[in-house]
Amino acid sequence: MRSVGVIINGTAGSREGRQLTDRIYAAFEKHACRAQIALASGKALRETARSMRAEGFDVIVAGGGDGTVSTIASELVGRNVTLGVLPLGTLNHFARDLRIPFDIDEAIEVICSGEVKMVDTASVNNRVFINNSSLGIYPDQARLRQVWRARIGRWPAMVVASVIVLARFPFIRVVAEFNGQLISRRCPMLMVSNNEYRFEPRNLTERERLDGGVLGIYLLNEERRAGLLRIALHSLVFKLEEATSFESYKSPEAVVHTHRKHVRVALDGEVFRLSTPLRYRSLPASLRVITGVRSRESGDSEFEI
Repeated sequence: MRSVGVIINGTAGSREGRQLTDRIYAAFEKHACRAQIALASGKALRETARSMRAEGFDVIVAGGGDGTVSTIASELVGRNVTLGVLPLGTLNHFARDLRIPFDIDEAIEVICSGEVKMVDTASVNNRVFINNSSLGIYPDQARLRQVWRARIGRWPAMVVASVIVLARFPFIRVVAEFNGQLISRRCPMLMVSNNEYRFEPRNLTERERLDGGVLGIYLLNEERRAGLLRIALHSLVFKLEEATSFESYKSPEAVVHTHRKHVRVALDGEVFRLSTPLRYRSLPASLRVITGVRSRESGDSEFEI
């Protein structure tokens, strides 16, 4: 029976945690896989991934949202260890792009029988991310959302964070270097993605491929307060209605300058304080993943990895 390491973002002693682990154990056994499950959070996620690597697991499954998956994936980049994704978060963008079902049992079936493919990751100042990185509106919102979430709940906290941030009417002055050109803008948000998003109205959350070896670079141009409020609310769930509000570019590398020595930067929803300039680069074929995407030989999927 094949063994896999499973890291779940949660609290080990909770009743919900025990029920979840029991369900996951049973689902893996159904598919002839034995799961060694660890519940961890915060810094312990990274430490647990390292420990499972040292134990010799060739498949490590990340159970949680995009932040959890990104943290664990960063420990597997460039290594001969395969990442499995068990989407247990709110948005699960990376799982969506890998065509992993959101149902736990169906996701585990893919983990046990899906194809292994190489995908890109990206980095900023040597910190790895799998989806996107941003500065401006979103990092400030995300930080305030965490402050208010424990008091009033997830969705009310999102609204409160948006209102507080927009009351400041924030703009940042950025100078971006890529493809031999310099672009200077005063804008409320800059976002850099691991491969390009489908740049269409009402669809800026999906990527056609994860192995293009490029960064998507997006500068938000909206300057009216009402427009910014709408976009701010949507940006918390990355459902940006008007892709036309963005300038878009692509490049394998980019350097972003601001007038500040340090700036808050969101990486897959987690906020860090980084030194400037911000040096972004694509890391092609750096991560082994299990995907629900079928090869062209075995199906008719239009999605490319």
